[in-house]
Amino acid sequence: MLYVDSETVRRLAPLPRLVSMLEVALLADYIVPLRQVVELPNRADGGLFVSMPVFDKTGSGVVKLATVCPGNPKRGLPAVQALVIVFSDAGTPVAAIDGVTLTYLRTGAVSALAAQYLARESSTHLVIIGTGGLAPTLAAAHCSVRPITRVTVCGRRAERSQATANAIRAMVDHRIDITSATDVDVAVRCADIVSCATSSATPVFRGNSLKAGTHVDLVGSFSVGKREADDDAVKGAARIFVDNLEGAMAEAGDLIDPMRRGVLRREDIVGELADLVRGRVRGRTRDDEITLFKSVGSAIQDLAVAQLITATVGAAPGR
Repeated sequence: MLYVDSETVRRLAPLPRLVSMLEVALLADYIVPLRQVVELPNRADGGLFVSMPVFDKTGSGVVKLATVCPGNPKRGLPAVQALVIVFSDAGTPVAAIDGVTLTYLRTGAVSALAAQYLARESSTHLVIIGTGGLAPTLAAAHCSVRPITRVTVCGRRAERSQATANAIRAMVDHRIDITSATDVDVAVRCADIVSCATSSATPVFRGNSLKAGTHVDLVGSFSVGKREADDDAVKGAARIFVDNLEGAMAEAGDLIDPMRRGVLRREDIVGELADLVRGRVRGRTRDDEITLFKSVGSAIQDLAVAQLITATVGAAPGR
């Protein structure tokens, strides 16, 4: 069975191509069971084990196996560790792919695809809130679809914010101004796109700091007990979309919590990313409206990246 390491994943799945492939993938039909999430025993940080399967109409598909352990960085280990197993239509495992890099790339690509429909075409200032492993790829993805000239990184620790800014600088056009900031709300006030990639249990910015026309991208959490956006951000959004409605209604604390308290209604969620791609609903309708995209992740996204990679290296799922 073929093994595809992190470096090869990045080489074979460049972001612009991946964004286009994900858009095509959302036009197809898949069998996507709701992922299984299990709490790991003896983990003070609330560690989780996640299993995400998906199959296409031929019977080929992938299963991602991942652990999410927020306390791992203190031990010198990644918070997210994962492996993606690719199966042929005969049920044969044909490849194992580094799941961490694959997840970073597909998550960034999904956010960038949503931004194509929801962020103003003239968006130039991107604010990244979060300094984890996903942040640099997320920033690079947004920069690949909008004319970003300025990226501001916000984190709890100045040294981590600066390190993330440096990592972003290595992935994007050298003409983009990349800085770190300590005051999140000051940065948010002048942002065109605010992208959050944290594991925070409480909101990381104030929604009343958002200016008219901002696009909010929430990708950091997939737990009922976690929130990155406050009630003002949710109430202020004229158009709310998710990547996966079933998953969001089960896991997205940013939406479930305000729904439970009557701040948000189910009908306030306009649709899924696939609805935008298929033209079933409109995305942004005015330059001055705030839009919001909540991503909890979908195995379809993993399959799209895996198919791109395995087809290139000669281990296509159908073989």
